[in-house]
Amino acid sequence: MICIVRRLLHAFFACAIVVSALAPHAARADAPPSAARYYAEAVRTMGRLPVPPYLTYRVRILENGKKPDRYQYRLRTRDGRAVDRLLPRGAWQLDPGHLFDPTWAGAYDLVQYGLKAFNDRTKAPSPSPMPHAKVDGMKVIAIVSAVAPSAYRISDRGAALCPNGAPGHALHLDAIRDPKEHMLSYVVIESATGRFCSMRFAFGASVIALGLTGYIDLHFGAIDRYWLVRDARIFIGARSFGVQVAHDTLGVAYRAMAFPAALPDALFVVGPRPSPSPTRAQLNGE
Repeated sequence: MICIVRRLLHAFFACAIVVSALAPHAARADAPPSAARYYAEAVRTMGRLPVPPYLTYRVRILENGKKPDRYQYRLRTRDGRAVDRLLPRGAWQLDPGHLFDPTWAGAYDLVQYGLKAFNDRTKAPSPSPMPHAKVDGMKVIAIVSAVAPSAYRISDRGAALCPNGAPGHALHLDAIRDPKEHMLSYVVIESATGRFCSMRFAFGASVIALGLTGYIDLHFGAIDRYWLVRDARIFIGARSFGVQVAHDTLGVAYRAMAFPAALPDALFVVGPRPSPSPTRAQLNGE
């Protein structure tokens, strides 16, 4: 299942490269200052939130209402390395694509690198040289960065509800350039805390008569003392001459999150691992 999702997303990415190379970039007006500042402050707020050094969790993936697939992850947040167990083989293995990273670092990579974020983090493209500012230990690229307001045309969408029902405020974002790397299209910011509670990443491309569109929705919530992605939704659709001919919808739920003080370093290297794999009953919470 994970391999299928990655192949679909990589296909979108390849298609988007072709389209963006052929299409000229349209100039757009600057973002409204108030909306841009609101967005920038939310990025800073997220960067100041505590992040667990280690995280264990289960991922439940439901595809178009079919029987769900389950995976178990162990994540080390200092470098984003994750190990997972794909049923039914029962062997721990590295997940270089960190497709299901529920921390802000995972969402931040998606904001900054677009679909390239699903590649190995060690191979992720480095941003162009530009001034940086340090905010509570997190580098926040200055006004011309991929995550800064200048990368988007940002408009106010008014009051909205967070996925947990809390009052929020919505913003719409439209990429000024390189939409394949600047995929963020809609956010809801929790009014009481200034945190992102919902983020939508839209992607799409077309070649001749075939159009590919989709989005990734991330819904954040409080788990213990951390603010993490609780669930996500991925939609991928294909159109031919304007008519939808195929689509796939994935519902992703993060469950059984725990925050150990440490995990064996041997888990996060290529090669044999001394740690035993969990049983099927353990993965299913039995």
